[in-house]
Amino acid sequence: MAYGDGSQTRDFIYVSDVVEAFIKAMESDIDYGVFNVGFGKSYSFNEVAKMVSDALGREVKLVYKPNPIKNYVHHTLADTKKAEEVLGFKAKIALREGVKRLVNHYKQAGMTMA
Repeated sequence: MAYGDGSQTRDFIYVSDVVEAFIKAMESDIDYGVFNVGFGKSYSFNEVAKMVSDALGREVKLVYKPNPIKNYVHHTLADTKKAEEVLGFKAKIALREGVKRLVNHYKQAGMTMA
């Protein structure tokens, strides 16, 4: 399901990249801080659905619904500069590759994706 027309964008990051960022923060000498972690590129929900369709080898059809959220954020993009400069963290796994890995994991585990 997607609110609106699916053109809203988000910056997606693969879980192993998030774990790497956490480890770098934990092992750093800083006492505290707030860091954005992301890949540094935004994708629309429609683009993500296409990537999932490609990885599955079948079409994923989105159901579009009116957005009930008044202050909905339509576009986000993580500013990863601080994480790069302070932690030396830069995400490595692009969204398309992450989607392929996720689909392959489900297939290898004998799970189906409805």
